[in-house]
Amino acid sequence: MKRKKQFRLLTAWLLLAAILTACAGKGGQTPAAATAQTTAAPAETTAAPETVPAETTQEAATAAQTEAAETTAAETEAEEATAAETEAAVDRYEEIIDRSGDDGKFVVYFLDLEVGPDATDKSGDSTILISPDGKVMLLDAGHPDAADMVIQVLEDLGIETIDYLVASHPHIDHIGGIPAVVEKFPVGMAYRSYVDYTTQTFNNYINALEKAGIPVTQVKTGDVIDFGEQMQIEILGPEEEIEYPEGFPQSSTQFLNDHSVLMKFHFGETTALFGGDLYTSQEREYVELYGEELAVDLAKANHHGKDTSNSNKWIRTVHPRIVAAMGDEMVSMDAYNRYLKEGGEYHFTLVDGIIKVILDDQGNYEVIDQFDSWMN
Repeated sequence: MKRKKQFRLLTAWLLLAAILTACAGKGGQTPAAATAQTTAAPAETTAAPETVPAETTQEAATAAQTEAAETTAAETEAEEATAAETEAAVDRYEEIIDRSGDDGKFVVYFLDLEVGPDATDKSGDSTILISPDGKVMLLDAGHPDAADMVIQVLEDLGIETIDYLVASHPHIDHIGGIPAVVEKFPVGMAYRSYVDYTTQTFNNYINALEKAGIPVTQVKTGDVIDFGEQMQIEILGPEEEIEYPEGFPQSSTQFLNDHSVLMKFHFGETTALFGGDLYTSQEREYVELYGEELAVDLAKANHHGKDTSNSNKWIRTVHPRIVAAMGDEMVSMDAYNRYLKEGGEYHFTLVDGIIKVILDDQGNYEVIDQFDSWMN
């Protein structure tokens, strides 16, 4: 957690610097300037004619010093109080988990995950999606070390059953937390692609589903899934027929990422797109295949917002109004700038914490970030 706290402290300082700069531009005074004026006054007093008794001069100097000390103490106290209020006000976790006004809406939670210092993999993705009629989907569950965080948010949201459990692709930072989750929550149906893997993480995932007696549906291009009674999900890829590269599973990172399940959600006039860790080459193929059909209101940034993905062509085609990236490390700003250039509102869990997006069926939306940041 230390790394994220440092980023959020930096964000707070950047916001404070912006406020101070704005005040200075409007003719306001910084505390240092006010103190300079306070301490400058005694200089005029000590420059009085020689007829002023030394005792009077000394009293004036002492009074000035006392006033300056009191002013400094007051400023320090005010700064500490402001910092405490800011720290207390910036964390909107309670507001985020409050579901009282969410009935009839499509609600998406992009979770803020982190792994311990000894972990060799990133924390990964985990998204909770709730349909207008209250059906719950968990899309990925992050790294095994982050499973407790996923479980905590599910519990705090008052969720007792996961109706849909989706694995975007079989990397540890996406399916690693699933075994712990299914030990805690009953699951209606699990969904995955036709891609198989040979790691212990993948075996643990499959064994956990079997042990819990969870039925599994393998999805492919062209499938349509009902998400509750008011929403549908189009499966845009991958195909059922999987052509594994020579030497698989060695050097298979891009192959697995490019075989992430690509899902488009429909709720009236509102749409959302989730593509796991798709790389640029696969993005290009989908753009050529689907074109404007990829355009949505909400999109998850592919591969944690990295430059391996989120190409200009993809962003121009998807053209989302809201973009959310999940990750525990700062990546290149290129993807961020590309989305902004296309008019996207960009949110990143590293600095924004948990991101809650509330959408109605007319394309209207509200975004609540757990923390304030310079990104949006």
